Amino acid sequence: MNILTQKLPTKIKVNGKIYDINYDYRTNLNIILAFEDEDLLYEEQLYVLIKSLYKEEIPGEDLEEAVMKGIKFLNCGEESKQDTKIKKPRVYSFSKDGNYIFTGINQTHHIDIEEKETLHWWKFMSLFMDMSTDCMFGELMYYRTRKQEGKLTEEEKKNYKKIKDIVELEPAKKVESKARREFFEEFHKTKK
Repeated sequence: MNILTQKLPTKIKVNGKIYDINYDYRTNLNIILAFEDEDLLYEEQLYVLIKSLYKEEIPGEDLEEAVMKGIKFLNCGEESKQDTKIKKPRVYSFSKDGNYIFTGINQTHHIDIEEKETLHWWKFMSLFMDMSTDCMFGELMYYRTRKQEGKLTEEEKKNYKKIKDIVELEPAKKVESKARREFFEEFHKTKK
């Protein structure tokens, strides 16, 4: 799909049925945050995807395709190319870098995304991917990438050490996430 020539999707077709979706960036960021949450089981992350993205209940026989199409939507229409056996090191985290991403988009594109009533996920991701390297988020990505490649200069190593708390992406802390809490609340409702 070409974002310049075609309308952005607001529905997803699953096994011949068309479902309305929550395409706003806030909803989809919450889904991504669930996937970043290492305390959530993969099944819990998929549950958050299905319950958050689709506005209607998905029948059991359609869940597998709904998940695949949902992930494709999160990937802005691209098929997932990631080999599940090989996990690339992350250079950003929507949960840890949220403030820097917010200000980076606002600074680079001269818009306040908070003022947008709705902003399509794909538009948000276009803004995100086109952020200037001159913002703080760009600096964080630069240091993380250079460290992963083993290419930090001596001066960069000193700077890295000074900002280690904000630049390192440590595993998620053992704090109950909103997504996990919502999953178990919903799970217990269906058990009753």
